[in-house]
Amino acid sequence: MRVKQTVAFSLIAALGLLLMARYLLAVQSTVASERSSACAALQPELIEMPARDFELADLGGKKLKLSSLRGKVVLLNFWATWCPPCVEEIPSLVELQQAMQGQDFELVTVSVDESPEIVKEFLAKQKQPSLPVLLDSSKQVPLSYGTSKFPETFVIDRNGVARYKFIYKRDWSSAPALSCLRSLL
Repeated sequence: MRVKQTVAFSLIAALGLLLMARYLLAVQSTVASERSSACAALQPELIEMPARDFELADLGGKKLKLSSLRGKVVLLNFWATWCPPCVEEIPSLVELQQAMQGQDFELVTVSVDESPEIVKEFLAKQKQPSLPVLLDSSKQVPLSYGTSKFPETFVIDRNGVARYKFIYKRDWSSAPALSCLRSLL
């Protein structure tokens, strides 16, 4: 009798675990689908790869390591002052930064210009002093991401996985862009 009860209990427990696993997979699939649809309007390339870590200095010389931002959604943008589409995209990046303030989000821009002075002068002329900029004049970090043309942007989730790649400029302050990023929070 005791063996039958133990077997029956084990079967019920196993069935319960199986149902719970199926439920969690369905929820996970629904969340992934909602994320994809939230970002679809921006026409990203789906990449799903671990974001390559790097450490670069900002225009003031302070170093930032990408992995230090784990736990936050990161928009990683590669650009240059001599790139017209990059210049057009900058105001929307600044607006995005303001719209996402106070959330688990970081905007990281990497300029491939030759010196911090060039970028500082450019930002002053553009009246965009609040844009956070790291400098990589060697272009090694963009190359490690497969980037050779600018602008190019990657959306990295809280776990450090690069989910989306965007080639060319976007309006990052638009409703679809905000919806896409917020779906990852």
